[in-house]
Amino acid sequence: MLRRLGSLLLAPLLIVALVAVLDAGPAGAAADAAARAPRWARGLPDQTEQVVRTISSREYCRQVWCTVTQAWERVDGTWRLRREFRSTIGSNGWGKQREGDGRSPIGVYRIKVTFTTQASNPGKMRWRQRKATSIVSSSAGRTYNTWLEVPGVTSGNRPSMRSGWVVDFNHVRLRPGAGRAPVQGKGSGIFYHTSKPGARWAPTAGCTQVGNPRQMRWLLTWLRPAAWPRIVQDR
Repeated sequence: MLRRLGSLLLAPLLIVALVAVLDAGPAGAAADAAARAPRWARGLPDQTEQVVRTISSREYCRQVWCTVTQAWERVDGTWRLRREFRSTIGSNGWGKQREGDGRSPIGVYRIKVTFTTQASNPGKMRWRQRKATSIVSSSAGRTYNTWLEVPGVTSGNRPSMRSGWVVDFNHVRLRPGAGRAPVQGKGSGIFYHTSKPGARWAPTAGCTQVGNPRQMRWLLTWLRPAAWPRIVQDR
């Protein structure tokens, strides 16, 4: 008798719980997926399905600039690690505050534009050819943190800058006057780039260096605009 009474009392509770789950619908599923996401992925745009994440690591060395760069992809709502590469950041580590501090920025950023020195885009992202005359200006004034072609400059296509992308840090501009004005002195020319021969794992002035050019090329061909890719730094 008591067992039957317990079953009768439990049945309405099960029905209420089932109705609550069904009523939650897509919103409930989204909330559940967000709760299961790794901490670094929380707060990303809902559309983001690709992330290039760089974090400190002691796997290869023990200096403040020693990092690994990871390629993450969201598949059926679950973030999966696709590849991991050795990399380096600014010589003074994380936490960029000003121009010339030797630090790399923390946070979540868009890719402003990818680049190579070759004449065609190796991937699907927005792309620009980097030339010998190409710079992103660090000089104070109206062209601060702006991509320029400067006659007489010959180092724009040096080995370490032959492939990579511009991180959308401090309102970087691709031409003078286009978009919001960068904050003067906050920092300029933050890239993901590869390395010069013999210095694959050297620290940078504030960029992220994926030392192996083949690994950088893999990233460039993997990224897709439709995946709303983001750069995640130190989180």
